[in-house]
Amino acid sequence: MADPLSFAVLSASIAGLLMRGAAVAVDPSWSSAASLPDDVLNAWRSMRGLLQARGGEENRLEASIKAQLQKQVDNANERYQKVDHSALAGAVTEMEVALKEISEDDDTVIEAVLHPDAFEAYLRQRTAGRRRNVEAAAEPFFNDLTHIVAEEFTHLAPGSPSFDIAAHKQLLAGQEQLLAGQERLLEGQAETHELLGTMATGIKKIHSAIPHRQSASPTRIRFGSRPTVTAGFVKREGQDELFDAVFTHAEPKTVLTGMRGSGKTQLAAAVAAKCEDEGWPIVAWINAASRTELVADLYELALRIGIDAPKDIPPETIIRRFLDQLRSADATDRLFVFDNVENLDDLKGFTPEGNRVRVVVTTTRYLDWDSLGWLPIKVGVFDREQSIALLCERSGDTHREAADQIAEALGDLPVAIAQAAATAKWGEYTLSEYLERLSNHPLESSISRLEGDDYPDAVGVALFMAYEQVLEQLRKKHPRQERIAISLLDTLSLLVASGVPTHWLLELHDDSDAVRDTLSFLKRASIFQESTNGDKIIIHRLQGQVYRETYLSNQRKFDEASTYATTLLNSIDIERLDNFEQQRRETRNLVEQIRSVASQDYSYPLFSGPTFVLTLATTLRYATNLGMPQLALTLTDSVTQACDTLGPNHPHTLASCNNLACAYHDAGKLEEAITLYEQNLKDFEDLLGPHHPSTLTSRNNLACAYQTTG
Repeated sequence: MADPLSFAVLSASIAGLLMRGAAVAVDPSWSSAASLPDDVLNAWRSMRGLLQARGGEENRLEASIKAQLQKQVDNANERYQKVDHSALAGAVTEMEVALKEISEDDDTVIEAVLHPDAFEAYLRQRTAGRRRNVEAAAEPFFNDLTHIVAEEFTHLAPGSPSFDIAAHKQLLAGQEQLLAGQERLLEGQAETHELLGTMATGIKKIHSAIPHRQSASPTRIRFGSRPTVTAGFVKREGQDELFDAVFTHAEPKTVLTGMRGSGKTQLAAAVAAKCEDEGWPIVAWINAASRTELVADLYELALRIGIDAPKDIPPETIIRRFLDQLRSADATDRLFVFDNVENLDDLKGFTPEGNRVRVVVTTTRYLDWDSLGWLPIKVGVFDREQSIALLCERSGDTHREAADQIAEALGDLPVAIAQAAATAKWGEYTLSEYLERLSNHPLESSISRLEGDDYPDAVGVALFMAYEQVLEQLRKKHPRQERIAISLLDTLSLLVASGVPTHWLLELHDDSDAVRDTLSFLKRASIFQESTNGDKIIIHRLQGQVYRETYLSNQRKFDEASTYATTLLNSIDIERLDNFEQQRRETRNLVEQIRSVASQDYSYPLFSGPTFVLTLATTLRYATNLGMPQLALTLTDSVTQACDTLGPNHPHTLASCNNLACAYHDAGKLEEAITLYEQNLKDFEDLLGPHHPSTLTSRNNLACAYQTTG
């Protein structure tokens, strides 16, 4: 750089933001800021006092910030020597304007006061619009400037981990200035004593107000989206044994085994509901279909509990810290349900233990569970009388002989019996009419079975008839809702088996009321279930499989289903959300969906779509920019799948690889980041040439990683 950049205005902007934060923190009308701990609140009050300008003298805080900015930018000077000075100055100006806008936005200021550690992620999101005004060559400088500004803010903001150090430096600097000007101060002794008194009081208040950063664990945790216990839930053989194991004997590890559709998850959900009713401090529902999903859920749970999780520490380490804390905690009733475990090895090292901790697993796997230290409880089918009673009661038809024959045909499998009763009721069939349709339905092939499944072919027919009858009914009465129902079935059968956010589905079509009515109809017909917290809509795994293997066996229909699922994910606009926590929550939802799709072989074709891989790339960027690089890294398998399916040289695949490298970099995994950056740079040069903006960005990313390693 020929001439040094001026950081005076930018320094004043940061100081102004701190001043505004102090004003908000001490203003009793801002209830959210007033909820700060007393020590942090007092620190902000003291900070406000020290920020006041005195006479015409230069504000010491602004001077300190300016010096720090200059120092950090000088350290990175070599990377910007070839960039036009005016472009760099333009980047500084855009940052100044962004900070001014932020200072005038009360919600943003409160967010900065409440969560100073997350300010960098928030700043990146809020300055995205300003970044677009920066010349391409200066974009890396703007990115670095964002980091430098955020770092300086968190060094000075009460409540951040580095505030103690920053306070010492600032106060010592003030003391040195006082000593250096001793003669001048003596001339105005009275004024000096007043100033010293004010400073001393401020120093004392700040040091006494330095917050102790110990995690305060919530008193009650309800984690995960589990299905609602079905109305009229039928008591099962083994249910008393399960409840005795959990509630009477405090059995630490219980496993529910049985084929799909036998009701294992419903039994586990009934246990969880009772634990919540009794006020257990922790009731957690973990999706355990794969190790990736299991680790992701446990990591999020650890964060909810209050385990400190620096972004450079891998999730597995955070989980082990949480489990260590659990082992050493006082005796308290806590429940962890691991639903749909497919591989026992996935639980190794991640099974909660502790005084009065209970773990319940549901699985189709039949192993020697006793020798492995688990109490096994087999969940079988209904006994015949239960099947007959359920069919007669729910269908409103008392024809026991027909009910008996239906139960025989369906092997008394609970999910099939319940679905048959719902289909008969909503299709207005007598049980005899339903039996005839079941016996003569022209379904061409049986449903594929997994290990442990031993049900008749008629089960697939019953589940096929269920959605077929619903679509037929809608076609006659509400044709528009039939199309909506198909799009909902398409989406839920291809996305995460543990459910899709309800509010997403309501936006699947323009008429959200029609979608809501269609969802209600499908839930009444027992096609869909709702999670207990109402956040997600779930299709039973067996019902979803039947839909895929029948309706979606047609390639054209499968392609339509893929389009619906992809369009839904791609429509989630994180930047449109104003609330920082909302942005993080929606990003977590997106990561969950994309991560799980990579572990469901029937969903692999989604990765052949450029739009889906574009969503993967943007989700990686959102997760990293919002301060969740470890969450972004759970999408590593998804990036691999995109490379294998769409191809490694597609622009969206390259963007995904680049954003994954950024996540590694932000998480402190520099070796992995550099390896990816180097490969990305080569791929960008080969595909786009050495001077393309994406190539230049890739080269800058690699240079930053090299510099970080020294």
